[in-house]
Amino acid sequence: MAEWPAPKGAARFSGKRVLARPVPLGAPGAGPSAQSRGGSAGEEVGWRPLLREPRAIPGSRIPVRPGEWDTGAGPRGAAAGGLLVMWGSLALLPLCLALWATVGVWTIFALAVSNKMVNLTEGFPYISLCGSFPPQSCIFSQFLNVGAAMVAWICVLRYVQFREWGIPKFPNRLCLGLGFLCALGASIVGNFQQTNEFSTHLFGSFLAFVVGVTYFWTQVVLLRLAKPRAQPGAPWIETLRLLLCGLCTALVVAMIVLHFWPRHSEAAVCEWSTAMLLFLLFGLLAVDFSDTTGFTISLQSRPRSCPSGAAHLPSL
Repeated sequence: MAEWPAPKGAARFSGKRVLARPVPLGAPGAGPSAQSRGGSAGEEVGWRPLLREPRAIPGSRIPVRPGEWDTGAGPRGAAAGGLLVMWGSLALLPLCLALWATVGVWTIFALAVSNKMVNLTEGFPYISLCGSFPPQSCIFSQFLNVGAAMVAWICVLRYVQFREWGIPKFPNRLCLGLGFLCALGASIVGNFQQTNEFSTHLFGSFLAFVVGVTYFWTQVVLLRLAKPRAQPGAPWIETLRLLLCGLCTALVVAMIVLHFWPRHSEAAVCEWSTAMLLFLLFGLLAVDFSDTTGFTISLQSRPRSCPSGAAHLPSL
């Protein structure tokens, strides 16, 4: 059965577009006729809005609410039963970050090997060693600076999303601060190479890896405690995120132990594996942003007649 777009002004939930299944025009709740929507002559169809109590969509934690356009069943288009859900444009940001970072670090690795800056016969190199010498050090810095900017924006979006889900202000701000520190660490790693500023570079690595893993652990804990109903995605996403955080933690501990053993080649493998898993964790946030099409930041001016101490500006 063909599916028709819901009429203009149809109810939407969490920024998702939903298509309605045609019903006979004479049926209760049917909308405009096919002729008024550009259909063929003699074709009498309409749209039936959902007027019953909210129900859960199979395979998703997002309920269908009264006033949404019901298609009968299924959360993912006609193949899943008729309900078509469009992802929001903000979901592209985590995906772009994961792709950008993955391509970036392996490009640096390839350049370091081709320029003979690292010797694979002596052992597997650290990420930082691959980006320590020009020309790859310049590309390394640019990749991490752009990646750090995307991480910061993702953290802001996550903070706003957590606030909408009812996460308390203090733990939400704590999570935001951890994300900003992770972004700062990535920028420090890219701009202070280990051959020039080893201590500063090491501090940036601590922020990027240890604080970065802590950032995702904080999200897992907050979501477990709050249990927001509007959280999108399949239930197994939460389990996958928990497993990835645990694996990242184990790899970070193994990397530190092996570095001071010293077994630098094995420690480097742990470092690369941790980086790939962190990129995957950021990419998984695309699922959480899938029902978000945008957000606005507004400034509120203080009225001139109001005393300076009585007015305040809303903060994120």
